[in-house]
Amino acid sequence: MRGTNEDWLFPGQRRGPKGKICLSGQITDRIWKEIGLRITTHQFRHAAGAIILMERPGEYELVRQILGHKSVQTTINAYVGLENIRASEIFSKLVIDHMNDGLEAAE
Repeated sequence: MRGTNEDWLFPGQRRGPKGKICLSGQITDRIWKEIGLRITTHQFRHAAGAIILMERPGEYELVRQILGHKSVQTTINAYVGLENIRASEIFSKLVIDHMNDGLEAAE
């Protein structure tokens, strides 16, 4: 923070916040330095949406709120189908659990 008392989460070298392009570049560079993965802040946002939908299929409104999309349709258009694998896994587990419950009752 260079000895200043700023109200910004990411203060710039001068008064005011750090610029979006500067901060984005610094985040990308840090990720590359730490783990060797080149990922932009925009890709980071997509990863966040994907992670949420893998854990909570169909919860586009949650993703919309976190990413700040104005319309849930924007979110749906960007992520539709992404959570299908997880939804299939959840359904498979439900079926297997149901079958196992039936087997236990029959014993």
